[in-house]
Amino acid sequence: MKYFFPEINYGPFGFEKFHTIYGGTTIFNSFRVVQRNKKPRVISSSEVKKEFLNRFTSKPNPMLGLRFDAPAIMGILNVTPDSFYDGEKFFTEKQFVEKGLHLLKIGCTVLDVGGESTRPGAKEVPSTLEMERITGVIKKIKNSVPSAIISVDTRKSMVAEKALEAGASIVNDISAGSFDKRMFEVVAKYRAGICLMHSQGVPENMQNKPHYDQILLDLYDFFEGKIAEAQSKGIPREKIVIDPGIGFGKKLHHNLELINKISLFLGLGLPIMLGLSRKSFIGEIIGEREPSERLIGSVAAMLTTLNKGVNIVRVHDVKEAADAIKVWNALN
Repeated sequence: MKYFFPEINYGPFGFEKFHTIYGGTTIFNSFRVVQRNKKPRVISSSEVKKEFLNRFTSKPNPMLGLRFDAPAIMGILNVTPDSFYDGEKFFTEKQFVEKGLHLLKIGCTVLDVGGESTRPGAKEVPSTLEMERITGVIKKIKNSVPSAIISVDTRKSMVAEKALEAGASIVNDISAGSFDKRMFEVVAKYRAGICLMHSQGVPENMQNKPHYDQILLDLYDFFEGKIAEAQSKGIPREKIVIDPGIGFGKKLHHNLELINKISLFLGLGLPIMLGLSRKSFIGEIIGEREPSERLIGSVAAMLTTLNKGVNIVRVHDVKEAADAIKVWNALN
């Protein structure tokens, strides 16, 4: 397997033609080609097929109701009492519906509704309870705003099916179909989209000494395999999004390496989603234990990834993200 990292190189190779990632400010003229157990080599961008090069230079085609002229914002609606940041312990269903409608109004492109916390150490929630939490919320939001794009944050096919019946059109699965082998079958049945996220382990144990041989290459291989598996079960490639899963079975150095080299995954030719909002790695960098104090760090991290080709950002703070993206877009 060969892995292609876009970068700038000067030297005797005549790398005179420069490209930008999605027409932005990140410039490259070559690829560092890496293979396991072999010495890397640098090639000119002209040495790869035009179709492959276009994955780095051209924004993805519209999919799942999303256009990528600007980064899409996935707003988080945690219908749970125990999320690490914004679990609304005493909210009624009506209040969750109102919050979801508000997020759509202030800049949310996709509303991600979840009924099970997946913070580190969280225990699994029974499917019946998860369905009870989210089904009515999704149905009422969709009835109020028929054009709303709603995703369901679940790893269980039974929950996904009920959510899709209620009006969701995307499944955001933190296990990429590994937790429940029926997931791909359900997504294909409803002709829905799916976000394949990488996670090492399950929330209860994922931060217990995570290990990788080479995290970037390991995740690239993981996605290649999962994309092929999803396609074999009837999910078209144009309905798949990938998410490296920052903080899911990763230490600080893993997260930083993934963010700094996220452009590698453009080679898969699929939209990239990233969730950085208020996560613990930001707290480690700025020395802040409380998620409530990590907003500025979250926005800074998000903007950095946009220049590297991230297409969808999953956030708690929709208005702040939308405002930051408007300014970023105007300056690029």
